[in-house]
Amino acid sequence: MRQRSMISKVSILSVLLLSACSSSTPDTGASVQIFENHFSIQGKVTNSTVEQLENLVADYPEVTELHISSETSDPMAAMQLGYILYRNAFDLRVTDICKQGCANYIFTAAKTRTVDEGAIVAWAGGALEQSRLSEWTSTLFPGVGDFIAQNANAYLRRETRFFNRINVDQYITVYGFDKNIGCMTEQYQGFYYSEADLLSMGLGPSTFAETDTSRVPNPRTDRYCQVDLSNRLLLIN
Repeated sequence: MRQRSMISKVSILSVLLLSACSSSTPDTGASVQIFENHFSIQGKVTNSTVEQLENLVADYPEVTELHISSETSDPMAAMQLGYILYRNAFDLRVTDICKQGCANYIFTAAKTRTVDEGAIVAWAGGALEQSRLSEWTSTLFPGVGDFIAQNANAYLRRETRFFNRINVDQYITVYGFDKNIGCMTEQYQGFYYSEADLLSMGLGPSTFAETDTSRVPNPRTDRYCQVDLSNRLLLIN
């Protein structure tokens, strides 16, 4: 994870792109495949991905399991896909990586979660973090501050409704940014939680396959920081 200043710049840029790119950039998201007993998404979740899953769910209502690997996603599209999983009580299997929008809105919304050996689920911020950044951005970038704040606030309202609907702690997206955690160093690209801490934040059952570290180094240990919520009252609230 980059230092705080670098994260701030990237987050600000993503707020701008959230609105600007959605209409000007071709939708080149992942396609949804169907197998005998599950759907599969490998890649970026976009509006097209959501539409494909909606159609397949309507055609195959008996299938209620999704396998996913997604490192980056359009946050609004990921939120809509999360709603589909929540409404249809989907089981989710992470086959490789589930990061950012996937972790925020897809992993959290499933009925149950299974994470394969060597797979990664990591958070790296969301609307709460971007809303905070937009407050000081308006003073640093006159003329675009209002635009950034308006988009950040709209994103925050939608994210808050989402987490209220699925009954999960919205701060799951930002606990790793707390200065008491120690995750804000160049060593880390994001943060993750134990099964017990996920349960404490409102998620249902989550099963993580053990990684044989004698055979394969655990990338979660090397590049992602574990958040300990045992003293949550001392963290962001």
